[in-house]
Amino acid sequence: MKYLGNFHSHSDFCDGRGPMERFVLSAIEKNLTAFGVSSHAPVPFATSWAMKEDNVDDYIQEFDRLKTKYAESISLYLGLEIDYFAVEKVAGFEAVKNLPLDYRIGSIHFMDPLPDGTRWIIDGNPHKLKVATEKIYNGDIKKAIERYFELSEEMIQSASFDIIGHMDKIIANAMQFPEFDMNSKWYKNLLYSIFTLIKEKGIIVEINTKSLFGKGITFPNQQSFKQLKEMNIPVMVNSDCHHSDKVLDSFDEANTMLKEVGFKHVMGMVNGIWDEVPIN
Repeated sequence: MKYLGNFHSHSDFCDGRGPMERFVLSAIEKNLTAFGVSSHAPVPFATSWAMKEDNVDDYIQEFDRLKTKYAESISLYLGLEIDYFAVEKVAGFEAVKNLPLDYRIGSIHFMDPLPDGTRWIIDGNPHKLKVATEKIYNGDIKKAIERYFELSEEMIQSASFDIIGHMDKIIANAMQFPEFDMNSKWYKNLLYSIFTLIKEKGIIVEINTKSLFGKGITFPNQQSFKQLKEMNIPVMVNSDCHHSDKVLDSFDEANTMLKEVGFKHVMGMVNGIWDEVPIN
């Protein structure tokens, strides 16, 4: 029996579009072996997209209910996507570090605040990155990207994560800057530095397929796959689904690209333990 797993998903406990059970049922329908729920963890400021701290107990209880109900059909695992912040540092992790989680995804969506204190998100509207780069980094996209990777390294050093989520997501919008070149030496050096730290810490890099269908890119970008293989860094394919019909979105395409550079296995959770599983 072939193994299929997705460990990055968002239900309506955060900004996902539908109840957790709908995602589980979709995973079963698509013959997944394992499925992880990973709502955005509570954050230390008001937001419409992260789970509220008051709902954490309900999140765990609903997961436990579904894990028992569908135990004969699929292996379910409890996770959270935990943000790292330039201002609060590891505050997002501290709030949930004692929860009974099976795994933790570390991600960065926010960087330094604007001069007026406004928080801006690195993905979404590309114009926001342009405005922030002008106001915070003197219009220098190189400085903005270097700062993103600096925060990524801080995140990896400061907390115990199993998975690094969409590790170069900033470049999706950075591509609007004509002076940014993914093949530039300075950018390749940034990637090598972060990959070296990830390897040292033994963390899994997710191949995030959320933008593969619409934009033709993965996070990290598919140009990095060969380097990941050469450095023997473990990877997994996740869809980062916010809709239940996307639990396996673009997996075939991502797996094909991984096989083309020599990957034969990805990481999956088997009986509660991370292990290599063959690429389908």
